[in-house]
Amino acid sequence: MPRVAINKKKYLQTDLREWMVGRMDRLGKNQGYMGKKLGITQQAFSRRLREGHFDNVQLYVIFKELEAEDSTILRLMRM
Repeated sequence: MPRVAINKKKYLQTDLREWMVGRMDRLGKNQGYMGKKLGITQQAFSRRLREGHFDNVQLYVIFKELEAEDSTILRLMRM
């Protein structure tokens, strides 16, 4: 099914989640590790990952820990 503009926010959340899971797997980092870096529990990280709700400071830490390139950050955050 083609992507439509009305669901743009949902697509951004899905794309971010898929990228994060893939990078965590590739770099050997688990949800417990990422939660600790963000100052939250593994369960809280899992919930935020599932819902796609991270604040700006958390996204900064996530992108740093997952070694995101500038082009990837722009692609994931562009509305």
